[in-house]
Amino acid sequence: MTRQPWFRFVLPASLALNAFLIGMAVTLWLRPALPPPPPRPETIIAEMAATLPAADADILRASFAARAPHLADRPRNRSETFERIRNALRAEPFDAQALTTIFAEGRQTRDRIDDSIEGALIDAAGKMSTAGRRRLADWRPPFPPPPPR
Repeated sequence: MTRQPWFRFVLPASLALNAFLIGMAVTLWLRPALPPPPPRPETIIAEMAATLPAADADILRASFAARAPHLADRPRNRSETFERIRNALRAEPFDAQALTTIFAEGRQTRDRIDDSIEGALIDAAGKMSTAGRRRLADWRPPFPPPPPR
């Protein structure tokens, strides 16, 4: 039986490829999981309402619904903002002012959302019973806190 000259390289190449693939698999397996995204405001309000007496829960839901109708557009606005940022970064010549404007508009949108949520909570707390406000004060988010930086 004659040996081909390339045959003596097949075994080391195969071993190297297997070692590489095993290393990649171990790296992917040991990589820490990404943290969960922050909860949506609707989820937070629903979980708060679940801890309240029925009448106070209705007050919280009604206040939130009246003051925060534009929150449903948040994911769409966020993806549009990211696309605008990508386009501004790709533009030639680069326009720093355009990127600054996009970030400022995003900050204003986040501030409006925060103001809506805070206004809804303030409005609801003013109409709730004392027991409802106390339960709201004792409420803790069931989701894990963000990882330390």
